[in-house]
Amino acid sequence: MVGTVTSRTRRRVFSLAAGWLCSASLLVGVSSAQTTVVLNQSGTQVTDTTIRNGTYANTNCDGATILTRNSASDPNWERRAILKFDTANTIPAGSKISSATLTLTLKSGLGTAGQTRNVNAYRISSPFQEAQATWMTRESTSRWATPGGDIAEQFASAAVSNVAGSKVTFDVTNLVQQTSDGKFDTRYTRVALIDVGSDTKESYREYYSSKDVDPARRPTLTVVLAGASTTPPPPPPPSSTLKILQWNIEQGTSPDDHKSNIDRVVNFIVTNRPDIISFNEIWHYTTASADQPKLIADKLKAQTGDNWTYHWVQKWGATSGEGECVMTRIGIDATDQYLLTAQRSVAMARVMVNGRVIDFFSTHLDANSSATRVAEVKQLVSWAAAEPEQRIVAGDFNGWPGTAEYTEMSKSYSDSWLAAKAKSVAITSPSNPEGNTRNTRIDYVWYSKTATAVAVSRAQVFDGLDASGYRISDHRPLMVWMDVR
Repeated sequence: MVGTVTSRTRRRVFSLAAGWLCSASLLVGVSSAQTTVVLNQSGTQVTDTTIRNGTYANTNCDGATILTRNSASDPNWERRAILKFDTANTIPAGSKISSATLTLTLKSGLGTAGQTRNVNAYRISSPFQEAQATWMTRESTSRWATPGGDIAEQFASAAVSNVAGSKVTFDVTNLVQQTSDGKFDTRYTRVALIDVGSDTKESYREYYSSKDVDPARRPTLTVVLAGASTTPPPPPPPSSTLKILQWNIEQGTSPDDHKSNIDRVVNFIVTNRPDIISFNEIWHYTTASADQPKLIADKLKAQTGDNWTYHWVQKWGATSGEGECVMTRIGIDATDQYLLTAQRSVAMARVMVNGRVIDFFSTHLDANSSATRVAEVKQLVSWAAAEPEQRIVAGDFNGWPGTAEYTEMSKSYSDSWLAAKAKSVAITSPSNPEGNTRNTRIDYVWYSKTATAVAVSRAQVFDGLDASGYRISDHRPLMVWMDVR
């Protein structure tokens, strides 16, 4: 059965929410002992492709099979298989893992009968997309730091025969354990399979890919969890709904008492439970008390039990200072960033919701010039277009509806607040009937007009007050609910 989870002590099973595990078919056996998670559902639980050297170094080879071959004497024949498993949303953070086994099924191979090849399994240290990855490029226009994939530690090895239909297994327990523990940049497990034997045409091995119609032949990651996890699994977005918070927090400083108090920001988030957040005017410095992304993420984890991760980018690319941040309780699959004119930036994080790729961007445009903001919007739209759908852009645009920058953004993206108003599901307080986020409406959650799998189901502008009635920031928080189909 695809995506089956079994228990050694009990047989009762139930279906988990699709939003968490990206598959309504994934089943869990309830047990105080060991639980087994099997990941092989194409597109959600596993993606894979082949990267090829030589004249094919810029060709994406995604298809029905993945291949390995060592051919240093002729780079045109060199091939590596790269795979990614969604352990971020299926394995609770901090789980104790008894075993993790990667299994592939051989489709064909060269050589005399019974000949084997030594293939190693390595961690891939950078994110990639199966439909975009090549020998030179990992996703969109982003290149590997080293051609052939950013290959990190070796975690396993296997002798691969040339017998069609035979199974190949790699013990990747340590890799999955360290990934689950948050040691690396992501809690998705990324693996490269590389033939390390002699240079010969007989090194050719062809395996069934995740696109195969038979789940039994797809690459499969089987993870056995030992007892209860040390932290609970992240709760899913309700059904397939993604709750988005856009908020310029002005370093957590209230315009009423003029004090920075990150706890007020955290309390609002805990109360309103967004899934993903775009922060503007959030600072990061080397001192612990001034590292606001880490402070907020740690406090949220302590209060919610969720594993909050983030990607922060400084305004002009420095390593510290004020910038933009995407923070989420959903596992981050990939990150990127871009510098705009006038010392402004964009942070991007990719998440999976209901089996869909969501590329989420956070930005803060220039405060002084509409013409500069128009230029920044054009740069933003052009850069973001290289990322796959679904694309959502949130941020403080410093421009209200009707301005040139708003009009420019509206050419490619839809304003979620207007979409909610059209459905009569835009909520605000009686004291703020227009839904202004500051003196007027300048904070937005935009979604691409070609993003066909997302739809606004609700939007709300909060007053953003603490328990004493003080404003938490000089901007009101904007929350948007989006259905992901």
